[in-house]
Amino acid sequence: MLILAVLALVSADALAEKRQPSPWTHTRALTPGAAALLAEATERSPAIRKLVDDLERTDVVVYLSDSMSGFESESQAYLTFVAAAAGLRYLLVRVDPWRSQQSERIARLGHELQHATEIAQAPEVRDGDGVRRLYKHIGWEGQRGRFESSHAREVGDLVRNELAGHGRGTPPR
Repeated sequence: MLILAVLALVSADALAEKRQPSPWTHTRALTPGAAALLAEATERSPAIRKLVDDLERTDVVVYLSDSMSGFESESQAYLTFVAAAAGLRYLLVRVDPWRSQQSERIARLGHELQHATEIAQAPEVRDGDGVRRLYKHIGWEGQRGRFESSHAREVGDLVRNELAGHGRGTPPR
């Protein structure tokens, strides 16, 4: 089942690549909206650009989607571990395109990319259980099954400050 999910992501990624080439191979937009969000985010936020550049030197591939259920109870952005295969670990970041302004979507993307970086820095994380163990060590569980870290919150705030023109702050770790 996980292999099918990865194949679906790779197929969708190939379609997105035909629409808009990206300079990154480890952060891949699955939809035109996600590609536009990533392009604007990396243009406007040095912190996000650094996170995306840092992910290029890891075994983590992050797929970005703006496809959401539309339910109010769903988080406006979140990361899911998809699979580990062929020496790579695949993550999916979803950012809701409707319930917030573009600058807030960019900040949420930065927050989730920090989580991806945290996972990339933990080679022992190979599945959802590994993510749980990691965040019990470096962060905490918020809502049931949703994990958080201080660093991800800091990156979200840093990106908000960058977009508001309040300086660049400290780049993500």
